[in-house]
Amino acid sequence: MLTSNSLFATLDPFQLCGIAGFILYIYAFSSVQFNWLSGNSATYSLINVLAASLVAISLIADFNLASALIQGSWILIGLSGLVLRLRRTPISEPLHFETTPYIGTKP
Repeated sequence: MLTSNSLFATLDPFQLCGIAGFILYIYAFSSVQFNWLSGNSATYSLINVLAASLVAISLIADFNLASALIQGSWILIGLSGLVLRLRRTPISEPLHFETTPYIGTKP
C-alpha cells in the first residue's frame, strides 16, 4: 500500500515544484472566488506569477509545449500587470498588497 509519505518520497524536485505551483493556483483562485482576496491586487498577481513559475520549472522534467506556452504567458501577463501597478502608484502611496482576507464587501 502506498502511503502519502512514500508517495512524496518518490517525487523528484521538478514534480514537487509543479505540485507547489498547483497549490498556489488553487489558493489564488479560491481566494478570489470566496472574496478573501481581490483579483486586482498585487498579491493575487504575485501568487499567480509564482505558481506559473513553479509549474514552468516542473516542465523541465516532462516538457509539454501547450503547458509551457500557458505558463510563459501567465508569467509575462502577471509581471506586466505588476509593472503597470508600480508605474501608476505614486511613491508616497504604498503598492496594494493584501495581508488579511476580507469577507463580503471590500473595506
